[in-house]
Amino acid sequence: MVFVARRPAAGFTLIELLTVIAIIGILAALIFPTVGKVRETAQRTVDANNLREIVKAAQIYAADNQDRLPDPQVISAQTPPPVSGGSGVFLWAGILAQRGILTDPSFYFAKNDPQFNGVYPTAIVSPTNRAVLDPSFTTDRVLSFEFVGGLRMSDGPNVPVAFTRGLQTNGTWNAENGTYRNLGGHIAFLGGNVQFYPNTQEAATQLTLNNGQKGSSVLQALPYHANPVSNPRVYATPPAGVGSPAGTPAERAP
Repeated sequence: MVFVARRPAAGFTLIELLTVIAIIGILAALIFPTVGKVRETAQRTVDANNLREIVKAAQIYAADNQDRLPDPQVISAQTPPPVSGGSGVFLWAGILAQRGILTDPSFYFAKNDPQFNGVYPTAIVSPTNRAVLDPSFTTDRVLSFEFVGGLRMSDGPNVPVAFTRGLQTNGTWNAENGTYRNLGGHIAFLGGNVQFYPNTQEAATQLTLNNGQKGSSVLQALPYHANPVSNPRVYATPPAGVGSPAGTPAERAP
């Protein structure tokens, strides 16, 4: 009887396994940050589209409101107000929902926003009373955008209507309060275009101010009138940039 010796099964040595694991670790370290950046960029594109739709909704509202875009001061001063139950920035969004123009609350939140808890409100206005803001939209909520109230369609295409939360008067975004931290943000204009500005003062000094010059202050890029009551205001939920719940008024450019 002849015995045939079996050859030992082929396998990896310990050194080969460690080498493969090291290579996988290096590739993962290179790929994962890239994937994360791609996802963030894609989400910012979604946010830009949402801002564009919000501006369109505000323009549709203006067409039926004597050329005026949403103005929280005017809304809250009416008796009875067409929508109530929150501060100015919520009224800005609420009047669009109350009119049935833009009713999806997800448009006002960015997934990349560190202030967003990942749970969207169920509604902007109450399903049982469209004249009242839904508590799920206003309670402990920080909107990802700031909005300008008191604009007219005739104010010009270069006037900002809304922008990513955290924009400061020097044209940069606040690293703590910004929707994208200190990466920059979007500005949506009355002409319908939405522009992303990196967080550099040089890139953000392209706003057209109310004196006709170029500058960085969004407050000075709004129309300015001799009567302060007539001036537009920037509304936002804290923590924010220039906006505030009661509205930060426009400033006259030097």
